[in-house]
Amino acid sequence: MKVLLALLCCGVMARAQGGDSGDNTIINGSLQTDVQQYGADSLIGAPDVPEQILSNTFFNLTLQRGKFSAGVRFESYQGPLLGIDPRFGSSGAGTGIGIPYRFVKFADETFEVTAGNFYEQFGSGMILRTYEERNLGFDNSIDGVRLKYMPTEGMTITGLIGRQRAFFALSDGIMRGADLDLDVNQLKSDLLPEGTRLTLGLSGVSRFQADDQDVLKIPENVFAWSTRANLVVHDLSLDFEYAYKINDPSATNASSFNPGSAIYASASWAGTGLGINIAAKRIDNMDLRSDRTATGFAQQVNYLPALSKQHTLRLITLYPYATQPTGEFALQADVAWTIPKGGWLGNDETMITLNGSLIHGLDTTHTGPYTYDAEFMWGDDLYYRDVNIEIQRKFGRDFKTTLTYVNLDYNQDVIERRAAPGEKIYGIINASFVCLELWFKTAKNQSLRTELQYMDVTHEPGVKKALQNGDWIMALAEYTVSPHWFFTLFNEYNFGNEEEALRVHYPNASVAYSKDALRIQAGYGRVRGGILCVGGICRPVPASNGASMSITYTF
Repeated sequence: MKVLLALLCCGVMARAQGGDSGDNTIINGSLQTDVQQYGADSLIGAPDVPEQILSNTFFNLTLQRGKFSAGVRFESYQGPLLGIDPRFGSSGAGTGIGIPYRFVKFADETFEVTAGNFYEQFGSGMILRTYEERNLGFDNSIDGVRLKYMPTEGMTITGLIGRQRAFFALSDGIMRGADLDLDVNQLKSDLLPEGTRLTLGLSGVSRFQADDQDVLKIPENVFAWSTRANLVVHDLSLDFEYAYKINDPSATNASSFNPGSAIYASASWAGTGLGINIAAKRIDNMDLRSDRTATGFAQQVNYLPALSKQHTLRLITLYPYATQPTGEFALQADVAWTIPKGGWLGNDETMITLNGSLIHGLDTTHTGPYTYDAEFMWGDDLYYRDVNIEIQRKFGRDFKTTLTYVNLDYNQDVIERRAAPGEKIYGIINASFVCLELWFKTAKNQSLRTELQYMDVTHEPGVKKALQNGDWIMALAEYTVSPHWFFTLFNEYNFGNEEEALRVHYPNASVAYSKDALRIQAGYGRVRGGILCVGGICRPVPASNGASMSITYTF
């Protein structure tokens, strides 16, 4: 708390001493607290929670004066909500309370230096991306020094060194990184033809961690590099990125001495009322951490985006895809078509979106206890397949509809790591999902939104089934009284569960109030267990039954 108080005192003194408007000190902050009460409910697999009430709280404070800025973040896990790594609650001198994020920064037109914690991304993040995602319990900021130099317009050089956050401590490994980003159009405006834009990048990241193994000779310095390019020619955009990592035996790759690599390529075209995107990605042994012994979310250095649509409708989120850093080959295609007003469908706009993705494992052959050969193209093992269509249609200003259909295959053993490689326990699940969403304007500043969802689920013969299995149905109603009140009521029903006793309802009700920078939401109900994914990174969410409250405020 001493850091927090010092920052506040500095802000007050600076404001008192400030002269003209350019010398004024700006102080901003935010508060977020999430509280959950847990009740016993063995029927849905809700675990026993001795504390009964758990909470996560975050308080940010930033100060800016001229070219200088500083900030701190206070965090409290009393204890962490279910699904969040319990080490957030057992670290911080054993209290789950501390200030794991604080920084000071100077920045002008050509130079920037940050001391303390910072977030950084090189390219798409395949060798370095640090960021925070509180819903996942994810924060991999670096504590150290970062320099940025902009010697001329269109060129940015970045260098950094530090250690990653490990809950309320720091990782054993030391991270070093450098990045060169070039905007060719800004560097030399007349080099490329009119309507053409080109950006290039080159990055390098290394980790030092002492070899403490008795059996294996582990590399102490692990180096990864990547190169990237983006070319835009009128309505066509082409992206390419390649990354490579030297051998890095770790807890997440079974101590493999194979090097890692990743390739991402995409092409997009956008015209009047029509947009098309196709993309491909190949990953082989590309998990990179600042501590080779870390697992789960801990000390992840790089980010490998999932090449699949991130569904948000409730039932189909039971089967989301999580990127497999040990190896995968993925393809994806998107087509978005807008039929304008006054067209052959009448006087209102219609949007149709088609999406498909296919993800397989790599075909590998072991050549030794810690090495293997991998074919470039995909193998026979299906990880994920998804074909979906969404049709949005407006009917005047007071009514609109959205119809969504999804059909997917989901390898539960691989995606949820429920079985060893090559072993089948839960097998591949097929889900066919449909949702009809209706939105009505009921009065001035008032609206009603409803969702009707159905999901047909098929399991392979003879496999084991998870607690929640079989067919589902859901109904939701959300009433909004703008700009302050939001009322939501929904119920999920697992009517097709193999166990008749587990064909249970999951009712849930919530109310939210929003005014200016304050938002308060409270709810009560059952929550089914499953997987929560954000951007292809997923964590298990245990089932629960109880009340919840969330408060956010910014100033």
